[in-house]
Amino acid sequence: MGTQFVTDIKGNKTAVIIPFDEWERTEKAKDILEHIYLAGIIKERRDTKSTLNLDDLIDAEGLTRADLES
Repeated sequence: MGTQFVTDIKGNKTAVIIPFDEWERTEKAKDILEHIYLAGIIKERRDTKSTLNLDDLIDAEGLTRADLES
């Protein structure tokens, strides 16, 4: 089975159906790229000072320290 396109009444492509093994390879590649991207961000920020302390972050998220302990 190859790639199949789903179209609307006007013939515009609205979705695609791909073989499962191809989808799995795409998902694995996406995970690897995400890790590479995050590693780059970590490397860039390694020597920078945090602009937000934990208490400010907890407040910004509408949480309390007790929420973190549960």
